[in-house]
Amino acid sequence: MKKAVLVTGASSGIGAATAKLFANQGYFVYLLGRNEERLQEVALSCPGGASLLKCDLNNEAQLDKYTKHLFERADTQLEVLVNNAGVFEQHTSQKDEGLDIWRKMFETNFFGSINLTQRVLPLLARHHQGSIVNVSSTLGLRPTAQTAAYSASKAAMINWTQSLALELGPQKIRVNCVCPGLVDTPIHAFHSLNSKAKEAALDNMKNLQPLGRIGHPEEIAQSIYFLGSQQSSWTTGAILSVDGGINLT
Repeated sequence: MKKAVLVTGASSGIGAATAKLFANQGYFVYLLGRNEERLQEVALSCPGGASLLKCDLNNEAQLDKYTKHLFERADTQLEVLVNNAGVFEQHTSQKDEGLDIWRKMFETNFFGSINLTQRVLPLLARHHQGSIVNVSSTLGLRPTAQTAAYSASKAAMINWTQSLALELGPQKIRVNCVCPGLVDTPIHAFHSLNSKAKEAALDNMKNLQPLGRIGHPEEIAQSIYFLGSQQSSWTTGAILSVDGGINLT
């Protein structure tokens, strides 16, 4: 039976990089996301084999369908769940914003991960070495202006991680969290700018980083792999900042 990992938000950015890394380490990869074409592209880079799960994490009927599929497969054993799916959107003004942006941030960044995790816990517990890695953000540790909803959703992910670690420890399921800083992924608005404006925005962001640059998805994937795999077999409840030192400034 082949060891397997389930990665959400796997169609691009950190999720895609994480899926490819696990695949190159011998894992079968379940790729969960909403863009089937991009999921197929990621699957081509997964030498250990991959299965596409085109799914909205807040659509419970879809989740039930796909998790039933996971339980029925006899050729893989789910060992790692990576809760990576997320969206980012800035506020314009606290006094003018309604609750819509709050609902969007929490439904995608937090509630969806709960929906999926609750369904796959029995699979992770089967062989007493399950691992969950939640992807939060440095904004969950230290928010900035105009990011209240996003930052709060990511702070919730951090607290949920540590509560789950305490609860699931007796079942030998480890739960840890990675908090990326500014990473070059499509989630950020600068990707929609023209090349000159994007270069200027990136230069400004680099100047804020103690290490003088923004991060790459593959660098976050390395930390996720460490916490998800048996390389960190005696680690649970950890909150790992991978941020180029931005939280020190």
